[in-house]
Amino acid sequence: MKTEKTPQERARDKWNEENKAKRKIYTAKSGCRRYIKEFANLEDLEEVRAWIDDKEMILKNENIEINKKEKA
Repeated sequence: MKTEKTPQERARDKWNEENKAKRKIYTAKSGCRRYIKEFANLEDLEEVRAWIDDKEMILKNENIEINKKEKA
C-alpha cells in the first residue's frame, strides 16, 4: 500500500527534478570530499592535486581567451 507523499517530500522531488545539473554537481563534490577525507593515501592525494592543477590551468587559459575576445 502506497502512502501519499508529505509536502516536504513533494518539494524535495520537485527541486530534484528542476535542478538535475546542480544535484549532479553536489553529488560529485560530496563524493570527492568523502574520498579524500576517508580513503585517499598520500599517492592518491598527489594524483588529485595534479588533476586540480591541470584543471586550474585550463580554466585560467579559458579566462585569458575570453578576456582577449572581449577587448578585441
